[in-house]
This record gives sequence, C-alpha cells and structure tokens, in this order.
Amino acid sequence: MTEHVLVWHPKVSGEVPAAAVGDDQLRLIGMPTGLVRPARQAFAADELTPAAREIMDAIVDDLRQRAVAPDLPVTRFSLNELDEAGRAAVADILGEGDVWAKVGVGDKFWRVVESVLAGVWRLESSTADGRTEECIDVGPVPGPILQASAEQPRATIDIPPQMPQGAMNAPFLLAELQDRSSKYRPGAENHVINFTLLPLTDVDAEVLTGVLGQIPLVIRSGGYGSSRVFATGLRHVWAVQYVNGMGSVILDTLEVGGVPVAVLAAKEDFEDSAERLAEILQAFTS
Repeated sequence: MTEHVLVWHPKVSGEVPAAAVGDDQLRLIGMPTGLVRPARQAFAADELTPAAREIMDAIVDDLRQRAVAPDLPVTRFSLNELDEAGRAAVADILGEGDVWAKVGVGDKFWRVVESVLAGVWRLESSTADGRTEECIDVGPVPGPILQASAEQPRATIDIPPQMPQGAMNAPFLLAELQDRSSKYRPGAENHVINFTLLPLTDVDAEVLTGVLGQIPLVIRSGGYGSSRVFATGLRHVWAVQYVNGMGSVILDTLEVGGVPVAVLAAKEDFEDSAERLAEILQAFTS
C-alpha cells in the first residue's frame, strides 16, 4: 500500500456561479487571479469618512465583547452604503491577512479574505444576475462558511455494497466517517484521520473522494503552516491538507467536527484585534 494524496473535485449544482469551483484559480477581493496581492495605496487621515468611522468604532466594540464572550453569533457590517472613499479607507485599514475562502450559497458566490486583524473578515458576494454586496463579518469564521457547512452537506452517504478491486481501507473509513458524523455535537473536539500515517491505495482515495463528494466551500491559509480546507459532501467532515513552500502536500487529513481550528479566530485573537484596531483609529480624525 502506497501513500496517495486525496484529490478533491467540487461539484456545483443549482444557481451557484461556476466561479465557485476550482481551487487554483481562486479570485478574492481586490486580488487578481493567482493570489497575487496588489500594492496598497496610502491615503490621508481625513479620508476616513464619518460613516466609515462609525463602522470601524462598532467593530472595535464588537471585538471587545468577543474577548469576553468569544462564542457570540457572527456580526455583519454592511459597506454598501459607504461612498468610494469610505470603502477604500476601510479596505486599507483592514488590509488582507493570510486566510482566504470562496463559498457558494444559494444563488450567491462569496469571496472572503480575513483582514490583518484576526476575526475580522472582508466579504464580497455576487449573483448570476449581477447583484453584489460588500460587508464585514466579525466572528471566529464568517457567516457564509457557517451557512454553507450547515445547509449543503448530506446527513448520510451511500456506501457502495461492492467495492472496486484494489480498495482496502475505504469501506471501513467511510463507515467510521458516517458514524462519527452522525454522533458529532457542536462544541465537541474534532476527530482527525491522518492519511500521512495511514496511506491509501489509489482506489481507496478515489472511492473516498467519490463517495464523500465536495460542496463549493474552499478555505486557504497562506501564512505559517499553509493549508487548504475543503468541505466534503458529508456533514461535519472536512478535508484539511497542509502544504510546503513548493505546494506539495505534507499532511493529508480528514476532520470530523466543526470548522477546522486551522482557520478559526480564538478569544485571544479578538482581544488583540480590538486593541490593534483601536490604536490604528487613533491616527484618524473623526
């Protein structure tokens, strides 16, 4: 039995835009295809409009509350009513961090990027008929990711009664995943199956990815310990792959549970982000 990295191919149905599929061509807010970051433009302090300042102050207050109660529901701040200068100021203040995501929910395709402040997420949505929305989510993980992971995966999978020749561990792994998925309850610790320690045959890998499937939800982290996270078609089951600087998978896992910790903001993050954002805002006139 040889080591084989699981290869995931998202399948999209309904009205989710085609842009929600594919991993290598992820396009994010203000970023060209290929994840190349654009140069940021400096601006004068007085360009922080009163409306933009009000939103930034509200985000600081929200972060301070989460430093005490990190499990509060996600808070959304719409940017649609801001003028161009206000949106530019907010974008420049928040910047772009190391976690990006793309999510298809209903008829919307969401582009998500965590700001330089952990727990503060910039979101932009589009629909097939051209409607757009721009907003900020504050929380451990943005709302569209929670919504997609709760609504789209199936509660059960159909495990083939007859496996193809060459399948060895796939039937047992599928049965374990189904069992653990059905028994998972929010707040419980995620269970991790490490395929780097438990290599699969090519057939095993094909059966696993084929039976589990994948919803249009992909999360990538480009910081220390780069990773990519795929939501499978079975509820509470996530594929988490850690990659090296050359893009090769060095740790290949499936997690059963809530959104993987690799992409979550924690209580300490909210406290730090509140302090940093308050300090940044001191440089701007109200």
